[in-house]
Amino acid sequence: MAEQINLTSPDQAVVGTSEYHIAALTLDWDGARIDIRLNSAKGLARTFSYAGQTATDLLKVLNTVNLSVKSLHKRVFDRLMADGHLAGSVSGVP
Repeated sequence: MAEQINLTSPDQAVVGTSEYHIAALTLDWDGARIDIRLNSAKGLARTFSYAGQTATDLLKVLNTVNLSVKSLHKRVFDRLMADGHLAGSVSGVP
């Protein structure tokens, strides 16, 4: 199983969906933008974006981070949770 986020807050579970995995991650250096698309097993999608200085700062960190310690997907889920977009826990393996 790939890494996924298991939602803990019922108001975030759309139509019985309680988990999402990363379907697409777009890193746009020139446009200073990060787009994240999450999909559920039921085919539902949620999209989150970071733009401007926030995206630039995140891109700089991602460019030099050691992904052997914590996967890129886990880092994305952790950031979405830290920013209050999602509440849950990450499970699965990279």
